[in-house]
Amino acid sequence: MQEEDQILLDELQSGHKTAHERVFKKYYRALALKAFLILDDEMEAEDVVQNLFVEMWQKNHYRSVKSSLKSYLFRAVHNQCLMVLRKKKSTQRQLEVYTQSLVQETEEQGQREVPNDLREQQVKTIFNELSIQRQKAFKLVHIDHKKYQEAADEMGVSINSVKTHLKLAVKVLQKKLINLK
Repeated sequence: MQEEDQILLDELQSGHKTAHERVFKKYYRALALKAFLILDDEMEAEDVVQNLFVEMWQKNHYRSVKSSLKSYLFRAVHNQCLMVLRKKKSTQRQLEVYTQSLVQETEEQGQREVPNDLREQQVKTIFNELSIQRQKAFKLVHIDHKKYQEAADEMGVSINSVKTHLKLAVKVLQKKLINLK
């Protein structure tokens, strides 16, 4: 087995194109299984292994293999998986910090927030500034939970018109309501 790997490695290093395919076919499943056992995600495991092979072939990493090809590939997959896990952990920490800052910001805003009656009045005023068609489309779809076709029938317009009125109404409401925070 090691002799076969040494032959494959020699062929890789001397530039034989078929050697790449043979190495891939020989080790792909075992490497994907190793990656899966570490990452516990089949798609991610396959991505790691595929990326390893692509990188090895594009950057001629096989030229630096001094031990057995099999050991090199399994160590490389192991290291790639550890990097993926570190990145996930870092991303998770960043998300937690961001979430915590949002919670804190919301709590701080809650302390200096506009009274509910005044806020409700402001929302009604902004809503009433919309055209009648946009108000009606918004009310039917988002408040009364009607389907686009039902709203279109009730308004006497096409579904596309309802969607356009909704899109424009939401855009205006978002723009104006963001200032109420």
